[in-house]
Amino acid sequence: MINTKQLKNKIWQAFTLVEALIVLLVCSTFLFLPVLAVKQVKRSLEGEQFIAAFEKQLLFTQQLAIVDNHDTQVIFDETKQAVYFLASPSTEEVLTVPPDITMSGPQKITFKKGSGNNGTLSKYVFIWANRRLKIDCQFQLGSGRYVKKIKEY
Repeated sequence: MINTKQLKNKIWQAFTLVEALIVLLVCSTFLFLPVLAVKQVKRSLEGEQFIAAFEKQLLFTQQLAIVDNHDTQVIFDETKQAVYFLASPSTEEVLTVPPDITMSGPQKITFKKGSGNNGTLSKYVFIWANRRLKIDCQFQLGSGRYVKKIKEY
């Protein structure tokens, strides 16, 4: 038989509801902090990938003008923030500018067949607000190549 006097004297140890909620809050905080960091890293990588893809497509479009012996074009739609690379009448590549980057520049660049020159000193400017960077891609007259300058602002 259970003695009621012994039960009254025994100290019961357990977590209260408040303590359990605090532990749950701390654990959920540790789980969600990396998620926020991953989002920032993802946005940063998206911007870097866009700049690299833009340079690669620009060079490819210019080289196709030389090799295929027909004019190629780069068309920039400022309202949609998209760049269209027209390598041939049937080939079109589209790059969408990420929301963190603002792009400005000429609406159209034509690379001449055979030489790949564009005949103008066109300049594309990328402003990356989160990283406080300004990236200029200035075409050189004669060679058709561009010079890339990265500045902090």
